[in-house]
Amino acid sequence: MASDVMEIPEDLDFIEVLGSAPEPTEYDPDVWRVEAPVGDAGELVALSFDIGARSVRLTRESMGKCDIEIYREQVDRILLYSREGERGIVVEVNVPGFKCELRVVVSPGFRLVDPMLYLGR
Repeated sequence: MASDVMEIPEDLDFIEVLGSAPEPTEYDPDVWRVEAPVGDAGELVALSFDIGARSVRLTRESMGKCDIEIYREQVDRILLYSREGERGIVVEVNVPGFKCELRVVVSPGFRLVDPMLYLGR
């Protein structure tokens, strides 16, 4: 069963994996934001989250423009990982009848794995 509050890593985990700790945003002190450079490509991934509302917004900027934006509600937890030369973020959503894991690799290069995202060809 889903919790009323989203679980997040400790500040030290954010620093170790992404290079910085989350800080409250100036427009809403309940929303926290952390940014991480993507490899050496000049891209930036930003993770914003509201623990009480259990919402997450993930963006990627390339050449100063936002080219990917994903929003999730009813998030159970945010995980960070660093293994075998890869660093990334995992966002877990688990509600009755629906379970999803959004995975974003920030190093060595950007990769997004999201079963809810479909790009038709």
